[in-house]
Amino acid sequence: MKIPLKLGQDGTQSTTAAAAAAVLRDVEAVKAGDWNAKNSLAQAFQPLLKSLAEKRAHDDVAKLNRYLDAGKEGLFKAAKKFRPKSAGDNFQIFALNFIEQGMDRVDR
Repeated sequence: MKIPLKLGQDGTQSTTAAAAAAVLRDVEAVKAGDWNAKNSLAQAFQPLLKSLAEKRAHDDVAKLNRYLDAGKEGLFKAAKKFRPKSAGDNFQIFALNFIEQGMDRVDR
């Protein structure tokens, strides 16, 4: 028996798959300049951004805010450049490099 990927037992999309689909919708909307999509994308990535910024800031609140802002800018740059070639392309992995590059520029 084949089990459909990313589907719950009742045939509905799992929450993980739904979240990934929402991120991809937001990415496409960011490319079109939608500010609500930018806000939604930033909220979806907030735990990752905060974690990366806290590791770099070492309890310096001013630096933490600069890292968060730079990470968001990197996230939005990744959204503009993301071009999925297949259904397996993962925006989260693609965006991580842009986020870290943005945070690296804060130290320069």
